[in-house]
Amino acid sequence: MCKPLCIGFSFILFLLLSTDVAAQHYVGMKGAQGVASISALPNFRQKKLYTFSPGIFYRYEHFKYAAIQIEANYVNKGYIRDIDTVMITPETAERITSFELPLMAQGFIRMGIFRPYLTGGVTFGYILNRTTQIKGESRHEYVYDEYDRRFEYGIAGGGGTGIKISKFELQLEARYIYHFSFLRNPVIVNRRNNYLNSTQFMFSASLMYRLF
Repeated sequence: MCKPLCIGFSFILFLLLSTDVAAQHYVGMKGAQGVASISALPNFRQKKLYTFSPGIFYRYEHFKYAAIQIEANYVNKGYIRDIDTVMITPETAERITSFELPLMAQGFIRMGIFRPYLTGGVTFGYILNRTTQIKGESRHEYVYDEYDRRFEYGIAGGGGTGIKISKFELQLEARYIYHFSFLRNPVIVNRRNNYLNSTQFMFSASLMYRLF
């Protein structure tokens, strides 16, 4: 699990050390539409959960080819456990709100006002709130126990394009996030054990302003 995180940090450090006076600095805000779920072992029937997540970020860009983007996102995610006729359990939505700090590196090329790019990095977060809702009933606060985990870490990757408009830039991106941290301790004595890894596919639009 440590290996992807180490690779991500090494890539970011390489880009920082390789920058020169051609750097540009941006600040921006973003909104992302997400399709959230979990990777579970043993698996169970799921439905996708659609979410919206806002955020702000700082971008340090090498004019020629690369950039570092540090984000602070208020993320909505979770999953829907589909009805199980064997276990006789109803459809249940688990909604999670977390604060996440992605550290993303981008490699890009410039094509006039367009800037196609690929991005990858690591993300760290903390779960702020969870709710549970059985279909047809009211939403309830999730009751935490000693097996729940609230600190998160994972990797993220994707691609997109920037569209330059004077000192502003509109950035459109598709990104996949996978958390290596489990939502719960996967080994609980005398209980059915689950490896629950949060995942999300996000489409975002960002507006950036170049400071200098």
